[in-house]
Amino acid sequence: MKMRKGYSISLVILVLASFCLLVPGRPFAQDQIRKPPTFSGENYELINDSDLYCSFYMLEPEKPLPDIQIIGAERMNEKILLNDADIVYLNKGPADGIEIGQLFEVVGLEQKVPPYGYVVQRRCRARVVRLEDTVSVARLERTCSPARVGDYLIPYEEKEGEIGQDLGYGVMDPNASKHGQVIYVDQDFKMAGTNQWALINMGRQQCVQIGDQLTVFHRAKPDLPREAVASMIIIDVRGATSTVKVLTCRDAVSVGNEVQLLTTR
Repeated sequence: MKMRKGYSISLVILVLASFCLLVPGRPFAQDQIRKPPTFSGENYELINDSDLYCSFYMLEPEKPLPDIQIIGAERMNEKILLNDADIVYLNKGPADGIEIGQLFEVVGLEQKVPPYGYVVQRRCRARVVRLEDTVSVARLERTCSPARVGDYLIPYEEKEGEIGQDLGYGVMDPNASKHGQVIYVDQDFKMAGTNQWALINMGRQQCVQIGDQLTVFHRAKPDLPREAVASMIIIDVRGATSTVKVLTCRDAVSVGNEVQLLTTR
């Protein structure tokens, strides 16, 4: 009897351990099975601060690089990656209109995606704290990804998110609306899932705008029908490209997937 009881306890422990291995290491409250917003009819934050200030976009070939740049940093001989509270030196000073308290967005060039241009990663903010004759000193804050000497600065602008509903994905008439392709996903992952970003070859030239939602399609083989696998929302628009966030997906999104604009918002 004691052996059977001990065996039962061991079995329960084994089952619980297996469950823990299968569940990602996130707070328990976020692991609850919830009805997707797509089907719940509830509004939620489709575009949030992380999308606005931590994502990437395409610097297209005709666009010049920013003229303000990080040219050095405190303890730069000891570390390459710069984070919150680190002090950096900029190549512009008071003669160039830089003022104490001025706020910039720090961005860095990433992978080149021919023929569209260079991917630009939003890294953090930089606040000017001191002025010298020909340079200025800034402190980094709200870091999304580490900054580096050589990164560029652009004037910081407040942006607004968007509240709404995920319209989901499903079968669509291929000729019913505009369509394009996924041209880039995060180079570390090679594919994008829910709440991750990607770039598509649709922009202002195709008359899309922030907040537009799209359906993503995949073909198992070129001669087979396409399958709807994900929904996306546009979070940044450039001339020929846009940054999108995956809202919900059945399969991971990858470069080459077809995207099609939903006809309703």
